[in-house]
Amino acid sequence: MTKELSTTDAQSFLSLTDPEAAAMIAEVQPTPSDLQKLVVPSGTGGAAFVIESLEGERFEKNLDVVVAYESPIERSFYATDIDEGDGGPPHCSSSDGRVGHGCRDVDEIHKSDSIDDLWNSEQECAACAFSQFGSALGGGKGQACKQRVRLVIFNGDALLPMVLQIPAATLKSFKQYKMRLVNGRKRLGRSVTRLSLLKNSGSPDYYTVEFSFVRDLTEDETGRLAELSKILADAARTA
Repeated sequence: MTKELSTTDAQSFLSLTDPEAAAMIAEVQPTPSDLQKLVVPSGTGGAAFVIESLEGERFEKNLDVVVAYESPIERSFYATDIDEGDGGPPHCSSSDGRVGHGCRDVDEIHKSDSIDDLWNSEQECAACAFSQFGSALGGGKGQACKQRVRLVIFNGDALLPMVLQIPAATLKSFKQYKMRLVNGRKRLGRSVTRLSLLKNSGSPDYYTVEFSFVRDLTEDETGRLAELSKILADAARTA
C-alpha cells in the first residue's frame, strides 16, 4: 500500500454527524458564491490555510476535508495581469473548459472603460491562442487563459462547506491523486482527503496543494453527505 493510501487517525465531521445539520443548512440556502473561499496562499505568505469562524481566523498547515462537489475544468482570461490590480470579472471565461464567452481582443479591452461595453463572442477553447502554452501575456511558458477546478468541501467542526479553487499548477497533482484512489478502489466523494501546501520555486515562488488519503467515509457519513449535497445543488439551481 502506498503512503498516500495509508490510514491515519479518524476525524469526525460535524456536518456529517449532527442530526440537525441538514435542516440548518437548508434554512440559509447557501449558493457557491455565498460560501467561504479557501485560498491557496501566494508564494510570499506562510504555508497555511486561513479558516474563518465565530472565534476569528485560525491557520491550518494541513486540512482534512470531504469533497461534496467537483466542477469541470473551468477557464478564465484577463487581458490585464491580476497583479496589476484587475480584480473584476474575467474578460472571457468558460464554465466547461470547452467554449469561452467574452472578448479576447486585448487592444479593445485596454481601450474600453467597462467590460459591459465590450462585444461578446464564443470561441472554442482548444483553438484559442490564449489557451496555448507560451501565450502568457507577461511572457513565460504559461497560458494566458488560466485553468482551474472548484471543489465544495466540508471540514471538521463547521456545518457549512467552503469552496476551494484548485489553480492550474495543482491540476496535475489533483488528477494523480484521483487516479491513486481509483487504483485503491476508492472514490473522491466517499473519502476523507488531507490537503497540504507545497512551496515551489519560481518567479515568484508559489504554493501548490498536495492530496493524500486519510480514511473512507462510514455508511452513515456517506448518506448524510448525499443529503447535504442535494440541498446545496437545489440552492444553486434556485439561485
